[in-house]
Amino acid sequence: MTTRTIDRLFAGALLVLGLYVVWNALEYGYMRETTPGPGFFPFWVGLALAIFSAVNLLRSLSGAEVLDSLFDAGGFFKALAILAAIVVFIVATPFIGLLMGTALLIPVVAFVIRPRWTPTFAATILAIALIFPVVGHYLFGVYLQVPLVEGPFGF
Repeated sequence: MTTRTIDRLFAGALLVLGLYVVWNALEYGYMRETTPGPGFFPFWVGLALAIFSAVNLLRSLSGAEVLDSLFDAGGFFKALAILAAIVVFIVATPFIGLLMGTALLIPVVAFVIRPRWTPTFAATILAIALIFPVVGHYLFGVYLQVPLVEGPFGF
């Protein structure tokens, strides 16, 4: 499989994923009265993902972008594993909540990228996995009063 084919497949998959996020974000509700609803930010993230993926795919198909480097099998499987982790995150979020899903996604993606962790790297990734969702909760859920997708534990 050539680098160009892999790039096109990945761009197409991200385009579909972006459209899926947009579709589901609209079901969560774009606005709630005068504040953004729980689907507001996923809508814009999904839309950006779909647009940039479509641009990448069109550039590849038209020959405007030619990739010179070879994409090895390890890199291909890492990309697929990260894509699978993101898809699981999206599917699981309504059941486990956005904050819990984010806290789980971060170390999974880090493990895919770098399977052998040093104690310092592990501490850094786990700190990010714990702090990022908390900061996100207070920034969006409390300060901006954006209703976030909650799981069975209320977060």
